[in-house]
Amino acid sequence: MKIAIVLPPGYTFCAVEPNSIETVIRTLSVGSTDEIRVFCETGAKARDDIPVTEIDPGGNRLVRRKRMIGAVKAFAPDYVEFHQHAISASAIAGALKAIPNSLYRHNYVKKPKHLIDRWRNVWRNRSFDSFIFVSEAAKANFLGNYPQYAGRTYAVANPIDASLWPGDPLAKGKTIIFSGRAAPEKGLAPLCDALTEVLPRHPDWKAVLVLNRFGVHGDWAQAQIDKLPATQLTVLKDQPLDAVKAQMKSAAVAVVPSIWEEPFGLVALEAHAAGCAVVSSGTGGLREASSDHALYVAEVTGSALSEALERLIGDDELRVTLAQSGQAFVVDVHTREHRAIQLHQVRMGIARV
Repeated sequence: MKIAIVLPPGYTFCAVEPNSIETVIRTLSVGSTDEIRVFCETGAKARDDIPVTEIDPGGNRLVRRKRMIGAVKAFAPDYVEFHQHAISASAIAGALKAIPNSLYRHNYVKKPKHLIDRWRNVWRNRSFDSFIFVSEAAKANFLGNYPQYAGRTYAVANPIDASLWPGDPLAKGKTIIFSGRAAPEKGLAPLCDALTEVLPRHPDWKAVLVLNRFGVHGDWAQAQIDKLPATQLTVLKDQPLDAVKAQMKSAAVAVVPSIWEEPFGLVALEAHAAGCAVVSSGTGGLREASSDHALYVAEVTGSALSEALERLIGDDELRVTLAQSGQAFVVDVHTREHRAIQLHQVRMGIARV
């Protein structure tokens, strides 16, 4: 089957600095027996073996969309998969009506604020044959607001290639790691509140904050960072994926303190695969990502996170057991092969090939 994967405006499908959506697409595409081509904008620092058609981002949005439509038509796919951005995807899908398609959402769809908002979304969704979500939680949330799509909405959890995130739970440094956007909804503030209590009590431990998109919330994020003891802190901003892997490999504990409803939580999978014991807020799809293999906090506060961290720091056996069970869980359940087969079946059903 010929599959066109259309990325949102601004996405370049870079091989060395991918965002989380591009990482999921790449992981699911490697080794596929289908003929997959990714359609994205120019500007990537490097490419890999997945075929890409680059679209010039110059000009107004109508000109850019016309280029994208022409490129996809030239590829003549059996199925088109639009990722994430419903507004631009709807306009392109409307010009490719003869080709079966889906809108692949990597986040929760916001509840409509009023009837006009609902009508606008339903009108936009008319361009899509089906919808794919990255967790059962995100799917259920969508159908709770739009039950009319129940017969054509699917959930395929994010995968991970655990071999790319090696880490031995028995060979870890005394490090607590956070990896994510430097944004309030990711729980950075309560985590920093917790670390201001925990780190001074344990001078042999340190924290590593790997912060993406620091420029967007930099002033706010820096105010949180400034609470922490500098001698026990490393802050890494906008790092390439290999640098994130290296930090995860050496960390003993990873904290995923998201306040908002996480669509799934790829960073939790990465932490598990790297052999970290995981402290999680459990919001949204995070419990699907970690199941019984994370230490969950009842609320995302500094005191709750501090208590969880103290528990893991003070109990070596619990920390290692949690790390080992989480690592085994993602290798067994969240493998690329398993999720790729699941997604292939969904795609085949949509395309009726």
